[in-house]
Amino acid sequence: MSSKCFITSPASWLPYRDAKILSKIRDIHYIDREGSTFENPDFTMKIVNDATNYFAADLFHRIRMSDVNDKKLTIILPSPENAVYISVADILNMNHVSARNVHVFFLSEYANENGEVAPVDSRYSRTADFMRYFYERLEPSLRMPEDHIHLITTKNISYYSDLIDDCGNGGADVTYTSVGWTCRIAGIDPVDCYRTDSTEEFLTFGSAVVTPTEESIAEDSLHGMFGCSGDIANVPPRIATIGPRDIAHARDHVELQFKTHYGAPALWQRMSSRQMLFAPVTPAIPASILRLFKGIAYVNTEIAVDLLYPDDTNPLQEHFH
Repeated sequence: MSSKCFITSPASWLPYRDAKILSKIRDIHYIDREGSTFENPDFTMKIVNDATNYFAADLFHRIRMSDVNDKKLTIILPSPENAVYISVADILNMNHVSARNVHVFFLSEYANENGEVAPVDSRYSRTADFMRYFYERLEPSLRMPEDHIHLITTKNISYYSDLIDDCGNGGADVTYTSVGWTCRIAGIDPVDCYRTDSTEEFLTFGSAVVTPTEESIAEDSLHGMFGCSGDIANVPPRIATIGPRDIAHARDHVELQFKTHYGAPALWQRMSSRQMLFAPVTPAIPASILRLFKGIAYVNTEIAVDLLYPDDTNPLQEHFH
């Protein structure tokens, strides 16, 4: 059989399976698309050497301006992002910038099989790292009041989206996200209560406890809190997450594509990034909804390189010919 006759379809369990679209976006050169117009002209993409630096700079700037202008700032943060938290806390301390006006919400938190959300003092708490590496690292006089830190809990997850809206006068000022292996953002996989074919309906769904895909659990097993060891049995089986509604209501969005683990090459986001940026906007690709709103995607150069290497010489060619 000729290699050109061997055609394979995406696995049947994948949420997005349009082989023609997937093949097309594999051939996209990022450098040609930088500065392109997306569905919302106020959404842009920028290729950078280190997206985490832009994350830290953007977060510091917003906190500083909330202090200078004495204005409330409502943000939705990922966690764990320890390096960024440490850097921003240290810069705030050095410049004596107060976070007093900042209200913090979180993208997601782990939950057990019964839907009980991990408390902040649990070894399974994602948000505990914010408390440890940001809040406790800040000089006490510069910290936001503790009641400005809105943890996700078993009690409030059903109305966490309402809390964000109430605090932010209709929505957060900014969300910080990073597309996952399944093109999820936060814990928003195309599963459970987020399964729909309608983008309009998808954008109305709020916070909930969901069962993530197997791929998302495998991805999380590479986090430092699980030893970067692929120990999928140690990752909690459910996740409490903000909903697409919270992305839609936010006034600004910062997408950061840089994921790596202890200095390993940042490779696995390459296809997720392409789907998020260049495939159709659809609930099957949750992160694609970011293109409908004001924001920016900072894409590390390692992720923006061509997806596929040129074909190697057939290793059996000399043997048979």
